[in-house]
Amino acid sequence: MSETPSRPPSPLRTQLRAAGLLVGTAFRADARRAALVLALAPVVGACGVVGGLAIRAATDAALRHELRPALTAAALLVAAVVTTYAAGAFVSLQRIHLQQQVGLYLDRRLIQLTGGIPSLAHHEHPAYLDRMDLLRAHRGQLGGAFGALVENLRALFGLGTTLALLVTVHPALLLLPLFALPTVAAAQRGAALVGRAERETAEAERMRRTLLELSCSPAAAREIRIYGLADELTRRHDALHEDVTRHRDRAETRAALWSGGGWLVFAVGYLGGVLLSISSVARGTGTPGDVVLTLVLGAQLLGSVSGMVTLGSWLQHALRAAGHFLWLADHAALPEHATARPGAVRATPHPGGELVLDHVSFTYPGAERPVLSDVCLRVPAGTTLAVVGENGAGKTTLAKLLCRLYEPTSGSITYDGEDIAAFDVHAWRRALTVCFQDFQRFEFSLRTAVGVGDLPRAEEPGAVERALLRGGGAALPGLLPHGLDTPLGAAFPGGVDLSTGQWQKVAMSRATMRERPALLILDEPAASLDAASEHDLFARCAAASRACGAPPVTVLVSHRFATVRMADLIVVLDGGTVRETGTHDRLLADDGMYAELYRLGRRGSE
Repeated sequence: MSETPSRPPSPLRTQLRAAGLLVGTAFRADARRAALVLALAPVVGACGVVGGLAIRAATDAALRHELRPALTAAALLVAAVVTTYAAGAFVSLQRIHLQQQVGLYLDRRLIQLTGGIPSLAHHEHPAYLDRMDLLRAHRGQLGGAFGALVENLRALFGLGTTLALLVTVHPALLLLPLFALPTVAAAQRGAALVGRAERETAEAERMRRTLLELSCSPAAAREIRIYGLADELTRRHDALHEDVTRHRDRAETRAALWSGGGWLVFAVGYLGGVLLSISSVARGTGTPGDVVLTLVLGAQLLGSVSGMVTLGSWLQHALRAAGHFLWLADHAALPEHATARPGAVRATPHPGGELVLDHVSFTYPGAERPVLSDVCLRVPAGTTLAVVGENGAGKTTLAKLLCRLYEPTSGSITYDGEDIAAFDVHAWRRALTVCFQDFQRFEFSLRTAVGVGDLPRAEEPGAVERALLRGGGAALPGLLPHGLDTPLGAAFPGGVDLSTGQWQKVAMSRATMRERPALLILDEPAASLDAASEHDLFARCAAASRACGAPPVTVLVSHRFATVRMADLIVVLDGGTVRETGTHDRLLADDGMYAELYRLGRRGSE
């Protein structure tokens, strides 16, 4: 099934879901601490209002020369201030601990989501890559997102109690918050402008990060120096950075202008409120304490609104980060990403079945032209199938479909008479083993780097050694200082880096950890080995497969015809379609595309 980015939900719905995600995650991460923080946040917000009441009472008592009420009000003011700071410090400490727990929980969930999606669209489709880059860029904000929610709750409660007291001075002061609405609206408008600018520049920012990572990559270091690319990479990096910065700075400037206009409106309302309280004293309907209270509460209201604007911006960033997380969760929950569909076969397929591709076509998400078109192929049980063709013919895509990293756009793939889409994804993948050309260099110990090819048997005595023997890496433990327990890679102290060929042997050994797979896929995994080593490696794999009671279907992708000719059946792909099928001798006799590729390969090796 082809995947395309879906239309995003409405901003309000996304924000409500994001807020629900933050609260729910906090309670799942640490329910006791989350409840405590939520309960104490309003208390901290109300303490400032108690202080304002105490100041009014102290002012009026002092003007009446009443010592005891003045001292009582002063004591209440001190208690309010102490409580505010003590409770605020305690809540902040608990909130920091909670943020750490929430961040850990979300990181764990992020690993589960990205690794649990059966397909690769979110790793390969440009639109999805932009969203993933935004998620990575804002991932750090997810941990503090609940704190932003709590602080806004505290500020909102403080604002409500402040307004309740302002009404006691004059009912018209209740209108003062209306002057704050433009400020809040301006902040939301500014946040929307900044968010849109981030989305529009996500692709350029992703390219800038890629150039930075490329410049710092040990794998690219040699060619960067040989070809003198440092200045060119710097130029392109700076150009992208300038473009992204200019676009985002323009949005932030517009957001600042909106914010400035909102604050101007609030300043006018605040000045009017102070003048109203002063006129009440002049008419004899108010007390000097009311003026002081208005000034204090007005300042608190100013601080609350300012805080809410700042906190609102923080919350908007947090909700935006949570929105990216929700996008990934929604993407992972799509029906085509279910690992087990209704009625799925959960039993692991056994070797000895026939593999059939029936009119299989596939188009990558967002692409217009199919990579594979109407591929029909029948591979008998135990057959070694070699897939050849020029670059871009669809060979690796075919391997991805067999691994169910993608599902066919149309047509079906069956094994032993059962559509592989009917199997639970995990059950199907337990029945196969793969080694890709762009294999992963797991920087674990040698034992683990090989053993992850079959985790249930990774600690089984002799399992890793046998896999190394089949994969051509039997000599590796003797070359390393700590044998199988030697850490691989130079990224960490004590690690030993391997040559490309040695890494390839580790990958091939990992692919042979499963001793009785139903399907063995080798997608040019020995490209870094010489022809003789590759031939010896595949001969050993073929011998191991034939030694099984029910040998697997082996799919081999290779450009080396000395290896390809060992296959029982050869298929030639050209432009995503099957051009020729047959044995090596039969295809040479037909003198078609395979014969031409074979002759070119022979001349290239001479």
